[in-house]
Parts: sequence; structure tokens; C-alpha cells
Amino acid sequence: MSLSPLDSPLWSGLFGDPDLSAMLGDEALLAAMVRVEVALAQACAQVGIVPAEAAREMATALADYRPDPAALAEGAARDGVAVPALLADLRARLSSEASQALHWGATSQDIVDSATALVVSEALALFDRRLVTLGRRLGALAEAEADTVMAARTRSQIGLPTTFGALLAVWGQPVLDARDRLAMLKPAVARLSLHGAVGSDAALGDRAAAVRETMGATLGLTVEDLASHARRERIVDLGAQSTALCGSLGKIGLDVVTLTQSGIAEVKIAGGGSSTMPHKSNPVAAEALVSLARHCAHLQGSLFESALHGQFRDGAAWALEWMSLRPILVATGAALRLAQQMLDGLEADAGQMRANLDAAGFGPYAERAIFTLAETIPRDAAKTAVRDALATPDPHRALLAAHPELESRALTDPLAAAGQAPKLARAFAQRCKLECGDKT
Repeated sequence: MSLSPLDSPLWSGLFGDPDLSAMLGDEALLAAMVRVEVALAQACAQVGIVPAEAAREMATALADYRPDPAALAEGAARDGVAVPALLADLRARLSSEASQALHWGATSQDIVDSATALVVSEALALFDRRLVTLGRRLGALAEAEADTVMAARTRSQIGLPTTFGALLAVWGQPVLDARDRLAMLKPAVARLSLHGAVGSDAALGDRAAAVRETMGATLGLTVEDLASHARRERIVDLGAQSTALCGSLGKIGLDVVTLTQSGIAEVKIAGGGSSTMPHKSNPVAAEALVSLARHCAHLQGSLFESALHGQFRDGAAWALEWMSLRPILVATGAALRLAQQMLDGLEADAGQMRANLDAAGFGPYAERAIFTLAETIPRDAAKTAVRDALATPDPHRALLAAHPELESRALTDPLAAAGQAPKLARAFAQRCKLECGDKT
């Protein structure tokens, strides 16, 4: 049974992500906790704190062990964290000597936080691969549609001519930027935690730094001298950057909902059916992107609250982090998956885009007319002339009659009126090739 569409059997095909759920789920987290415990024993053995034979036995006995979350559930509920129950389970699989070497100098939060860093690092690597694939698709579309004129809408109203390629660049720039931000954040998030009960290295003493360095090298995690038990800004930042990415994908979905809308119909995507209206093709994937973005935004609020840790550690705040971070990452992964699927099947209707622009009449060219006239007459006079023309039944003809020096075709050339839009689209496409590789 599940209460979240992110992992429910009914809804996860739309709102979930099997790959991210497997990477970030309880089984994966517990397996990562075992890895951390083994690495801790090996590091302690290397500096002479525990017997080397005990560390070797632990590494062999627990190499492929994946604890059963259900078997640890009672202990987790009792202790508020799964580590004590996990340690009892691990000790039952070890000799007395190896058992004594387990969990030396660590506290439960050290193990959970380090394991979280491991699974989050794997998730971020998957994000990066998907961002590269998505960047290639957006870049290819932007290049192909660089000169495809359409109406640019602001506040739901037609403003000026632009090109679909320029809109694709607007969609895609935040996607590429998100990749850069997540790459910069990863070393701070992929961080080892090993500082003991109150973050003072009381158990490991002056050998703590050496143990951390060895563990960090083994696990591929960064190390630092000061405990992060109550400093959660990097976790909050990870959630914020993921939420921002999910929001950027939601913006694509929102635009696609508009562009597929009856009466606009400028793009087509694979849609879903209605139970009673067979003529409908609902933009399900686009709508789901919007829902996931809004869901992430609410979860991020919870993650911000989880950063308020009292004193040196705070169980209530820590638990709230568990309830928020992994769902944010799964929702973002689902949004990346959905965006790719939607854009792979997206078709632009250039004819309909041009027809919708033409139907708006002279209005989308009014700004161009003002600035063209302002080259020869004062700008205020140019604005008055265009406004007067717009008040007539045929503004284009009226303006040309009042100012015959204007060249009719150039005035209402949609591609010329789109300004730098084609150039912006091609520049974005080039960035995609440079940063994501050109696989065409």
C-alpha cells in the first residue's frame, strides 16, 4: 500500500520514477548504511583502532548484504532511527571480535547522513545523464524551429512575433543551467559524516581526521573537520536546486498545455483519452509536469523547515528532512523522464502558428511600426500615428496612407519582426552541442 502517487502501483507510471525510487528507497539506503559501517571498520583498522582481521571479516560477510526494511521496522519505530536495529542485525552475522569492531566512534546520524550522501550522489549522476539527453533534444528542436514564426504571448495575450525556436531556448536555458548548478553542488552534498555523538570526535580523538580521510577515499565522499549534524543548509540547497529544475520543467509543461489548447493547437503531443468525449486528447504529460513542479514547491517548504535543528542534533527536524528530500528527488526525476518523453513526440504545426499570428492582425507589428517611424519622426509622434491607425478598421492600410514612406512588406514581415529570436534559438542550439554533445 502506498499513499503517494510518486511510488504507488496505480500512479507511479505517471508521477513516479522506478530508477530513482530504487536508488533512494529504503533498501538502497540500508545497503548504503552497511557500506558506511564496513568502510568505518576498515578505516579504523588502518589506524590501529580495531583489529584488521575483524575489518576483513566484516567486509567479506557483509559484502552483498541488503537488509530487509520490514525486519528493522519495529526497531526503527522504537528508536526513531533504524541504526540500532541494523547494528543488532549485522552483529548477528559476525563473530564476537568483528562485532566489537562495528560502529566504532560513530553515532546513528553519522551513518544515515553518510548513506544518504551515497544514494543522493547516485541520483545526481542519473539527473546529469537525463539532463544531457534532454539538452540534446531541446537543442535539436531549437535549431530545427529557429525560423518558425509564431505569436509570443505575454499575460495570455499575443504580444509580438517570435519563433518557436526562441521559445525552445527559453525552455532549455534553465535546463542547462540546472546541470551546472547541480554539478557545483554535488561535492558539498556528497559529504561524509563522522563526528560522533555531539560532533566532537570524542570517541576517535586525534585519530578522527585520519579515519575520515580513509573513509572518504573509500566511499568517494568529501570530508570536513566540523560536524554537519545540525547544519543542513546543503541539504536544503539540494532540495532547492532540484525544485528549481522541476519548476523549469513544469514551465515547459504549462506552455505545452497552452499550445495544445483548443483554438490554439500550435503543437501536438501524445495525449490521453476522455471517459466520455472521444474527440479529446488531453495533454497528460504536460499537466503532470505542472503538478510535479507544484508538489516539489510544497515539499521544499517542508525541507526548509527541517533545517531548524535545535542544539547539536534534533530528531524532529531530521525526520522532517526524511519526509521531504527523497520525494523531491523522485519527483524531479519523474519530471525529467516525462519531459523527455513529451518532447521526443512533440510536433510543431508551423502553419497553425502562422495562422494564429495572422489572425491577430496588425497589432503584433505595432511596436515595429513605431520604431520604424521613429527613425524619421519624433518617437512620440510615431506612437501617436500608430495608435491612430489602430483605431481604424484597417490599421495597416491607414498607417501606410498616412506615411507612404513605410515599406508595406517589410513592416509586417513576421521573421523580421521577431528580431533576434532566430539568432537566440541557434545560439542555444550551439550551447547544447557544446555542453551535451551532438549525437545527430
